[in-house]
Amino acid sequence: MPAQPAWFLRLPQILEAVRALRTPVLDRAGVERLFGVRRRRAIELMHRFGGYQTGKTFLIDRGQLVAELDRAVVSPDYAFEFRRKQRLAESIEQLERHRSAVRVAIPRASLASLDTSLPPEVHLEAGRLTVGFATPEDLLSKLFRLSQKMAEDFVGMCQRISSS
Repeated sequence: MPAQPAWFLRLPQILEAVRALRTPVLDRAGVERLFGVRRRRAIELMHRFGGYQTGKTFLIDRGQLVAELDRAVVSPDYAFEFRRKQRLAESIEQLERHRSAVRVAIPRASLASLDTSLPPEVHLEAGRLTVGFATPEDLLSKLFRLSQKMAEDFVGMCQRISSS
């Protein structure tokens, strides 16, 4: 499927603007402004949507344009492009969240000082984990220490949880 023009996803806004117009016809300059295109592309769009030439002026009936834009908005191409754009936006948002999470640094002291006990602000009992923390980094550090402890002594931690 070829790439869609920049105005394609703005069809609902363009349609709304065309419906709000009170003139019975639009000229090339009006189509340029509505679609955000240059002269040649505006003429091509007017041809595509049923425009006609009167003397040296190219016009399109507003009602005809509304009907054509209505058809375009409900077309499978528009639905596909809309979903594609949504997926792209979601991917970018997920990447941004991931990038901000990657920037969090767990202090080296937390990694080096793993011992057999849990930090004093971490309370683990049957069905409940309570963690006191001051910052997101502090929380991640304590959760990391807990996961390391679980990995080191899984059986012991299971017994600790069961005996609570």
